[in-house]
Amino acid sequence: YLVERQSPELWAKALADDNQHRRHVIDQVVSTALPESKNADEVTAAVKAFIDADLPNELIELLEKIVLHNSDFSDNRTLQNLLILTAIKADKSRVMDYVHRLDNYDGPEIALIAMRDPYNLYEEAFEIYKKCGMNAEAMDTLLTNLDDDEGSGLERAKDFASRVNEPQVWYKLGAAQLRHGVCAMIPEAIDSYIKAGDATDYMEVIAVAEREECYDDLIKYLRMARTKQKDSYIDSELLYSLAKCDDRMDELEDFLDATNTANVQSVGDRLYEERLYKAAK
Repeated sequence: YLVERQSPELWAKALADDNQHRRHVIDQVVSTALPESKNADEVTAAVKAFIDADLPNELIELLEKIVLHNSDFSDNRTLQNLLILTAIKADKSRVMDYVHRLDNYDGPEIALIAMRDPYNLYEEAFEIYKKCGMNAEAMDTLLTNLDDDEGSGLERAKDFASRVNEPQVWYKLGAAQLRHGVCAMIPEAIDSYIKAGDATDYMEVIAVAEREECYDDLIKYLRMARTKQKDSYIDSELLYSLAKCDDRMDELEDFLDATNTANVQSVGDRLYEERLYKAAK
């Protein structure tokens, strides 16, 4: 009768704190009355009544019964959204299970809410983005919120990039690895940039790689970069990097013989000042 009436006043009375039978009413509504309903208006009225009565845990019980147990409303987007959002606010331990079991919710919006204070559900947000195929956003979540001082987030990010193998994901990983700035990470950063096929950050890559004297890796990167962008600075730095490697003199000569836009005079002067006379010549 309560469900069929759809009366806000009657619902408020049944769910009031001072109703000694409230728990019994809730149990019957959750277990039998509402799951058997085929009327969307009845479901809407009941859900609103639980929200108005500020009964989040009981609302979760109700929505689980409707959404997870093969009722006529299992695929209802609004109810799936409400179930996850209510769990985010009232029972975080349930969120990951809902993320995996449900398939018709507004993932991007829910992920943003999950990451906000005071919820900070970054793992759940990461899983939502993965499930929605939003791999760039998933990578951002890993790198921004799930990294630690030991770099475990970077290791997870590298595994994730290998699995999805998307240029934008590799690019984000490369940028994060480069920001760490340690010599051991530079070859990995350059490898990620090459897999991304993206030379956007060439100024930063050159600066860090030259500071750490990672010329062999820088040469690989610059060969990729000059296929993406025409810039005499890239060619000049490639020429300089080849000159800094004693075992690459043949490659240096081949580069000079081929078409290039390097500032040869400037690179030669720079090498001469560093007393690399053979390369300068």
